[in-house]
Amino acid sequence: MIPVRSALLTSLVLALTACGPTGLPPRSVHASVETDSVAGTGDAADDPAVWVAPSPGDSLVFGTDKDNGVYAYNMDGSEHAYLPEGRLNNVDVRYGFDLGDRVVDLAGASDRSNIGVAFFFIDPASREVSYAGAVPVAGVAEPYGFCFYRSPRNDALYAFVSDKDPGTFVQLELGWDGAAVTAEEVRRVTLGTIAEGCVADDRTGQIYMNEENVGVWVMGAEPTDPAEPVQIAETDGIHIAADAEGAALIPVGDTSGYLVVSSQSDNTYAVYDLDTHSFVTRLEIAAGDIDAVTHTDGHDISVADLGPLFPGGVWVAQDDENDTGGQNFKFVDLRDVLAEIEAARTEGLEAH
Repeated sequence: MIPVRSALLTSLVLALTACGPTGLPPRSVHASVETDSVAGTGDAADDPAVWVAPSPGDSLVFGTDKDNGVYAYNMDGSEHAYLPEGRLNNVDVRYGFDLGDRVVDLAGASDRSNIGVAFFFIDPASREVSYAGAVPVAGVAEPYGFCFYRSPRNDALYAFVSDKDPGTFVQLELGWDGAAVTAEEVRRVTLGTIAEGCVADDRTGQIYMNEENVGVWVMGAEPTDPAEPVQIAETDGIHIAADAEGAALIPVGDTSGYLVVSSQSDNTYAVYDLDTHSFVTRLEIAAGDIDAVTHTDGHDISVADLGPLFPGGVWVAQDDENDTGGQNFKFVDLRDVLAEIEAARTEGLEAH
């Protein structure tokens, strides 16, 4: 059973976060690369995903345009490809998708045009990105959040797509029938209200899901695991101010690391320890040589060597108000992020 929440508690949290920034002071980092604004107008850019190439400097960042499709950017922020394939919202990538005669990497995105999931093939050798069609998802009114999960048990590939309201996450097992990507529903769970951001940890078999005005939930990502999410963080106006939007992981070792959650209304990001689910610190991407990041919808993190610009990994975040107009994506050196997290942990230990 999913834990029952008090309607009164939810109302109080919403009232608190509606009053404006009230949370703990954040630690600042700065973007060193940014993309051009997406073509869509208004609230258009949404969610990025980092694809790591065999040659690190050839890696790409995918970014959705909710009005038009998906972009692929080089690590210097320049445009590599643009695929106008529908109203796409959240995007994720995984590696080693077997087509029989060749193996490609796979990008997927929640697709409001086709009420399902859109797929894209990435050729690891050429970096060519091609549209692979869309698969409808039954019983979903508005595809919203999206993330992949690769099972460490049997290497099966799954996708999670959320129906915006009431925050139902549908788990799909993916395959290839020789002509198209297939997606078979294996499980679903409903959180109760609007839910979008999700991220799966392929090392530990856990999925983290953000219910925007309530908080963060975790459950087993295997289709045979109980569909019984456990809440690990609240949108309390202190650590996270509604909406709890994008979710990203910083893996460390075999099981450890950090979960980073976008606290949208106060332009910050809450960091949690993956082993204990305890709060660590808050971050912000402040103005420097590049303008600040505000009201982030989606973000992604890679700890891989990504070439000369980001040899220690990258944090990519959507910015809702680029200084030249429109919305775009900002890239932050992950070494700076890890330094701030380590400093926060050290200060916490000294305080005790």
